[in-house]
Amino acid sequence: MSSISEPFQLSWPTLNQQKTTASFKQQPADFRVREVLDVDDEGEGEHQWLWIKKTGANTRFVAEQLAKFAGVHPRNVSFSGMKDRNAVTWQWFSIQLPGKDTLDWQQMMLEGVEVERVIRRTKKLKTGFHKANAFTIRLRDVADTERFEQNWQALCSQGTLNYFGAQRFGFNGSNLLNGRQWISAERPAKIAKGKRSIWLSAMRSYLFNQVVAVRYQQYQFMPLAGDCVMLQGSQSVFIAEQWDDELLSRLASEDIQLTGPMPGEDGVGNVATDALQFETSQLAQFDDWIADFAKVRLKAARRPYRLLLQQPELMWQNQDAVISFTLPTGSFATACINELIDLAVTENDENSVE
Repeated sequence: MSSISEPFQLSWPTLNQQKTTASFKQQPADFRVREVLDVDDEGEGEHQWLWIKKTGANTRFVAEQLAKFAGVHPRNVSFSGMKDRNAVTWQWFSIQLPGKDTLDWQQMMLEGVEVERVIRRTKKLKTGFHKANAFTIRLRDVADTERFEQNWQALCSQGTLNYFGAQRFGFNGSNLLNGRQWISAERPAKIAKGKRSIWLSAMRSYLFNQVVAVRYQQYQFMPLAGDCVMLQGSQSVFIAEQWDDELLSRLASEDIQLTGPMPGEDGVGNVATDALQFETSQLAQFDDWIADFAKVRLKAARRPYRLLLQQPELMWQNQDAVISFTLPTGSFATACINELIDLAVTENDENSVE
């Protein structure tokens, strides 16, 4: 059983042990992220969709300012996922404005925010609607370019563990601590939906990181009997009771992926035999966390165990490495950067949607 007040260890082993150093996020332009989401302009509908470039601005803050400009409640504004504040990002927002003509959004004067495109659609933008994020990141003054190149090639070929970034847990683990204090009460108090979501997500993310870190140390990327596997590009899962040649071939071709637990009141979820035994043994010390999830009826889910880069590119500009890649929605770029350089996340608010 874990203590509510104990300090949380918020760093986990990486695949590459020998790293170089570089400066990360010295300015917003060093970290660029663009939602991968193509949508058509239907030309009608009560939802006005905005493609927005924001620099040094928080996603929720921008949503609130859009609501203020349109004269509606913030709940009328939707977005697919959170994006970093200390960055240059592009993402869609939608605003429900029934019976209104398209607003002149260029009249909204907000520092660091540019409305680049406006379309009309009949449906609102739903959370998690985009499937990927495309990143372009500048790492300045790389100390050892040869070591960096070696680590980059390893990252491109083998990927990394699909860790949640330290920023998910709040400053010094505050989201974890607050979440545990809240949910450990006999009757957890009613709190704002957003805060509830952040705290529950932080707790489950922490347990996921704990399990997959040990899984890699013991088994690397080898499958176990009873693993829960996920179909590539979907949330559909099934149990691999035994690994025959066909399943091993599908795993090697990335048609299916191994998964790790996002625990809930039902434990680790859809997993069996050897994989079940491994995961439950790793979470035994957190039995009180899982029991508390029943108070809020939180069900278990699964998350891909391995993170593979799509369309990776590296370009050198003097001693600066400029890297580009695409990651599935919900994955953290910092998990990849941490394989390349010694990375201490301090003030970094990347908070991708699960």
